[in-house]
Amino acid sequence: MDRRRCFVAARVDGEVSFRGCFAVFHAVVSYVREREEREMRVMPTRSLTARGKILGWERPLVCVPLVGRTPEGVLEEARTVAAAAPDLLEVRADAWECAERTGEAMALLARLRESVEHLPLLFTCRSAAEGGFRPVGEDARIRLFHAAVEERLVDFVDLELSCGRERLAALKRRAAERGIFLVVSFHDFEGTPSREALLATVAAQVEAGADVAKVAVMPQRPEDVLTLLAATLEARRLFPETPLVTVSMGELGAASRVMGWLCGSDLTFAVGTAASAPGQLPLAALRGVN
Repeated sequence: MDRRRCFVAARVDGEVSFRGCFAVFHAVVSYVREREEREMRVMPTRSLTARGKILGWERPLVCVPLVGRTPEGVLEEARTVAAAAPDLLEVRADAWECAERTGEAMALLARLRESVEHLPLLFTCRSAAEGGFRPVGEDARIRLFHAAVEERLVDFVDLELSCGRERLAALKRRAAERGIFLVVSFHDFEGTPSREALLATVAAQVEAGADVAKVAVMPQRPEDVLTLLAATLEARRLFPETPLVTVSMGELGAASRVMGWLCGSDLTFAVGTAASAPGQLPLAALRGVN
């Protein structure tokens, strides 16, 4: 099948229709499944396994964020979301009221780990500059990452490329010693950089020691979604050993959350009880096409 069929969008009165684009993609996925043409899925040469879930295999993993603020809220949310059987959970410690109190935060994380022992946990405390729910002091933020790794309470940690090589290298060393994978991420909530700039970002993430490279950008026009998908496909070929997570955010970019896997993205985010970024789709909807 011609790869360009992935980029077809239905048009209504000259405007791109997301519903039409989604319908076309669903038809493509059904065709692939029926014909068992799995070679269309561009996979990394190295996959990562955490608690039985394989990142970088034939199907993308679906991750649901936990965005509760209080210990009771986080644990209740985790139980509710886990019942829907996602592949892994994203722990958004930047939403926690206790985020700057390391001891309390680790106690909560330990309770969370125990309550969903079977699911991999992707831990982050997102910076305010890249979409954090609440501002958390940088020193306190970095302490959380190292404490989570030190106590082996998580399976992945996600730290921004903007934190700099020194902090990334230190976290990478500790994580690698404990069998925890490092996600190096980049978020742009204002626009979509050029394809060349996106590739340069992934290259910098890989150079910084990323086990997984993540890029999330905001489209301002339909062409921006295609830029993200094209960059994903090229990044997959340039960096074949590194699993990728790429997202075009917002309503306009929602199609990338179901189309991205064809171009090499290995994980997508779905809504649990509340979204952690604009444009996330319900878990059930993603399960229907991934």
